Amino acid sequence: MAAVGDSAKAAGYALVPDTGEEGRVRWGAREINRTRDFIALVKGLIPSGKPAYRTAAGITSGTAAPSGGADGDVYFKIVL
Repeated sequence: MAAVGDSAKAAGYALVPDTGEEGRVRWGAREINRTRDFIALVKGLIPSGKPAYRTAAGITSGTAAPSGGADGDVYFKIVL
């Protein structure tokens, strides 16, 4: 099991130091707000609603023959 903070460091996130000026308790609110910024960033990456999930997954539909797209996209042709 990895030590606390190793995964965050590997992902490129800043770590809160244990000592020194930046590790002081008085900077706690700043670190809480930094965490909230990260959460807001991740939340913004999550699709909202069925159409957004379909777009993010590369799923489209229509009555015409499929054209374009990328490898792995899914197209459902609606037959009337």
